[in-house]
Amino acid sequence: MHRIVEEDLNRLLEERKDLGLLGHQSILIAGANSFLMSYLVYLLLENNRRNHSGTKIVALCRSRKNAEARFAPYLDDPDLSIITQDVRDPVAWEGDVDICVHAASPVGLSSRWEQSLETFQTNLYGCQNLLELAESKRSRRFLLLSSVDVYGDSPDRARKKEEDTGLLDWRNMRNAYSSGKRGAETLCGLYHAQRGVPCVTARPSQIYGPGISLSDGRLHGDFIRQLREKNQIVLKSDGTAVRSFMYLLDATDALLDVLLYGNAGESYNVCDEAGECSVKELAERYAAEWGNGAEVVFDLAERDTPEVKGALAAVTGDSGKLRGLGWASRTSLKDGIRRTLRFYTDNMR
Repeated sequence: MHRIVEEDLNRLLEERKDLGLLGHQSILIAGANSFLMSYLVYLLLENNRRNHSGTKIVALCRSRKNAEARFAPYLDDPDLSIITQDVRDPVAWEGDVDICVHAASPVGLSSRWEQSLETFQTNLYGCQNLLELAESKRSRRFLLLSSVDVYGDSPDRARKKEEDTGLLDWRNMRNAYSSGKRGAETLCGLYHAQRGVPCVTARPSQIYGPGISLSDGRLHGDFIRQLREKNQIVLKSDGTAVRSFMYLLDATDALLDVLLYGNAGESYNVCDEAGECSVKELAERYAAEWGNGAEVVFDLAERDTPEVKGALAAVTGDSGKLRGLGWASRTSLKDGIRRTLRFYTDNMR
């Protein structure tokens, strides 16, 4: 395991004194081999080793090869079970499911355009299959990983609170991801209200950190790839769009707070106001931290492509409700970028 990941996990293990609440629980996580959810899996398995908590992890993944690569340090761990299937099919698991997490979804720009149907179905049908499983297993908690993208577009650039709504054109294939997340949230609300499934929803902003893909079109991964290959970052827009970014350690910490302390039937933004900046500023921060004379340049020849034209001017959330659960930011944007780059530069050697 890379030292950056070890440092992050050690910090959370030292600071969180409540992981015993998950002791001797069986947690099924769909989409467990994503870079975000894998941090949670690492954390809980490390807590088992150090504190004998006995938390069982059932990692539901589409690709066994990818799952075995992601969880290589834990493949012999008796507390980890890997099941391979498409979450769009009914979930085949005979054991207990005390906690069920739906985090399975294609991500990145390529999936929104090239796999729009699969993206929508995974979010919606996958959620229903997991809700049926949670109901049948009488799970004590169901956590949905939604997204701040559910807010859609709005005429103002104000930070969105959980009760806010915005415009979302469901006819646009780019919105298959956002529409699928909205549908999944609706399902969770219905299963909670009518069937008593204790659902809680997290709406993450853009999460970055060690393990993020360098090839799916997300900003941080794309910037790192460009720096590694060309020692520069090329922006296809004017870079004025504003986003909220959160380092992986802080996001994992926030998800634990939502899982353990969030009110059933409610949603929580997982974002950090201190991590807000424009795309141009983010690129400049990466280039400065990278060094070696790296620069940010503009190529506006593709500014009329759908992915550039369709980008919203601002996607930011209000973290007040999350902070009400006791969460607090640990990692500045500067430190998060530095740690993320160190992970990838070390892996270049």
